[in-house]
Amino acid sequence: MTPATSKGFSAVDFADDVLGITLMPWQRWLLIHALELLSDGRFRFRTVLVLAARQNGKTLLVEVKNLWKLFVLRVPLVIGTAQILDYAEESWDKAVEIVEGIPDLAAELIHVDRTNGKKAFKLANGSRWKIAAASRKGGRSLSADDVNLDELREHHTWESWGAVTKTTMARRRAQVWATAACSSSSVG
Repeated sequence: MTPATSKGFSAVDFADDVLGITLMPWQRWLLIHALELLSDGRFRFRTVLVLAARQNGKTLLVEVKNLWKLFVLRVPLVIGTAQILDYAEESWDKAVEIVEGIPDLAAELIHVDRTNGKKAFKLANGSRWKIAAASRKGGRSLSADDVNLDELREHHTWESWGAVTKTTMARRRAQVWATAACSSSSVG
């Protein structure tokens, strides 16, 4: 893997150099491999499933990846979901806090909607990060470049997956990232 074959190196550099976040080795490895490129510039993996023990940085990894896609790749739309809407909003809130704490990034924020159930922000480059309910209606009618489903193991039906993952079909370089926690004893 090299910076020519994976955008993950750029994402890791963004975390270190811009966000001031030192990623754990597994997070660096995952970004480098999950953001691997095909010869035509598309991501090799359209769906990325992440299973890791609780409190090991899954949410931070997704926040870093989303911010990198918005600020560096300038993707038009990132959608965040979780089985409980508050969890997706909490991750979004943390990302907004990170952005507002870095003057160069904060200067790019042109709109932040903190209304519960409608949280979204928009950058000067047109990129947006919206929160959608994990339901059969979540994300419908949108075209997303990156979709995040948090706590996938807590989804008891396919309704949310079926709704929100379809938002990526019209986007050439789109990805769906699904994360889930497991007990540390079941990882091995």
